[in-house]
Amino acid sequence: MLTRRNLLKTLGGAAALATHSQIWAAAHLAWEKPIGLEIYTVRDLFAKDPAGTLKQVAAAGYKEVEFNPDIKPSLMNSYLRDAGLSAPSSYVDHPKTIDNWKKTVDLAKDYGVHYVVVGDNPRLDADAWKRRAELYNQCGKVAQDAGMQFCYHAHYNEYARVDKTSGYDIMLSRCDAKLLNMEMDVFWATYAGVDPLHYWKLHPGRFPLLHVKDLYKNVAVNPHEDPPASGPNPFAPVGQGRIDWRLLFAHVGLAGTKHIFVEQDICNMPPLEAIKTSFDYLKKLRLN
Repeated sequence: MLTRRNLLKTLGGAAALATHSQIWAAAHLAWEKPIGLEIYTVRDLFAKDPAGTLKQVAAAGYKEVEFNPDIKPSLMNSYLRDAGLSAPSSYVDHPKTIDNWKKTVDLAKDYGVHYVVVGDNPRLDADAWKRRAELYNQCGKVAQDAGMQFCYHAHYNEYARVDKTSGYDIMLSRCDAKLLNMEMDVFWATYAGVDPLHYWKLHPGRFPLLHVKDLYKNVAVNPHEDPPASGPNPFAPVGQGRIDWRLLFAHVGLAGTKHIFVEQDICNMPPLEAIKTSFDYLKKLRLN
């Protein structure tokens, strides 16, 4: 007989099973933390209407952004609050001198970001990269003293071979691991013919930030040059290209990744549509 007590027991068991299923599914999500967007993806829209664009970014599902500090801090911070977004990271100008860098860090503090990221894709010899590593150690100390983490974002020239090594390897080996971390752009690493897992295994924990965008399968690339302006666009929404995201996200713990930012330099569809496509893929991606 289905008594009230038996019914409650049945419903309770079903609820427990449902809760267990939800926990199991969540535990196998590829990325359980907030998904971020690099504002460069929607740069044209943002230049015309920064406040409105941030609200549209939030409406697409994003919770975090990374941005270039072009708008004064008080205004940018108000735009972020109104959109319900946070900004853990800012992509800033490459340091010219330490005094110049100190001013950059002081400005970044006013935005409340934790990570200050630079990157310029230079072609340098090994000695020049070693000098850069010395500069980056100093920059990292300035950022650390201000309560922030200094990071470098590579494109493809950093991976080029120089004296049996590369600029990327020189930075990682000659910079203090506490003073220089990396924001790996998975697209550019793949474009350069580099396996991200190789570096994550060699330098675990040094990749707190990732840029995630895909590389179209049918587009040929030259790992030593920019994609040709007249050629097919290699930049794809996440999940629509050749990168094995399930494999990479299975190892983000090894990388030490704390934040991911979708970025797409060029879109074959309206940028807001492209960022929604990437978000929906990442939100549903599971490891099993």
